Amino acid sequence: MADFLDAPKVSAAFIEIIKSAEEQIFIVSPYISLAPHNKKYLQSIDDKKVPIDIVYRSDTNPKPEDLTFFKQLQSAQLYKCNDLHAKCYINELFGIITSMNLYEHSQSNNWEMGVWFSRETDPDLYIQTLEEVERILQASSPENNNQTAVAVTANQRTYKPRKPIRTISPKLKVPPKKRLFEKVVDSVLGEAAYCIRCGATIDYNPEKPYCPKCFASWARFNNPDYKEKVCHKCGTKHTTTKIRPVCNDCYKTYYR
Repeated sequence: MADFLDAPKVSAAFIEIIKSAEEQIFIVSPYISLAPHNKKYLQSIDDKKVPIDIVYRSDTNPKPEDLTFFKQLQSAQLYKCNDLHAKCYINELFGIITSMNLYEHSQSNNWEMGVWFSRETDPDLYIQTLEEVERILQASSPENNNQTAVAVTANQRTYKPRKPIRTISPKLKVPPKKRLFEKVVDSVLGEAAYCIRCGATIDYNPEKPYCPKCFASWARFNNPDYKEKVCHKCGTKHTTTKIRPVCNDCYKTYYR
């Protein structure tokens, strides 16, 4: 389900979108003025060679130092769009539609709001938003390094996706059916398992592999691919995610 965000949560969600991106980031903001910490996060993603497409309003004038910063990023591409008013930030996992520009004053002073959505839990909203972002980019003109943006004709497509958005990992298959005795024992004692974040003992449920406290923390950003550190089934230290909450050995043993 999509979640409402107030101003502080919009800023936090934008940072999380940058930090969690592994395939692509789209930044749609009419006005741009980068805070120092935003530059640091964007630089860290560029170091990982994650493509960053930024589109801003063609009749605005970002600070020269911000334009210089973007043009120094190896994996970033700038675009200008006439009459742009939409604000949206999205990666391959989730995104936000918001009133907030990527503008330092807006992040610190304005009364903003937004809506957070996930590709896994809100697929229709995610796909429709991504398609609209690509329409905006197709109607935009690229601003290449040290060059002026070229005018776009009606039939000219200037934007081409540089990397396909990956598909969400498939859910775990259903484990083998248990015998009657095992079902009776589990119905009385419950099947012990472990929270994939803190390791606390919980009931086994690969669809809900968090304890209540850790689930509340995870649900703030709802990133199904966020890396955790405990196997839900055996409790050993192992890199897991909500989509794949068990270690490789348990997956081979308990899942077909």
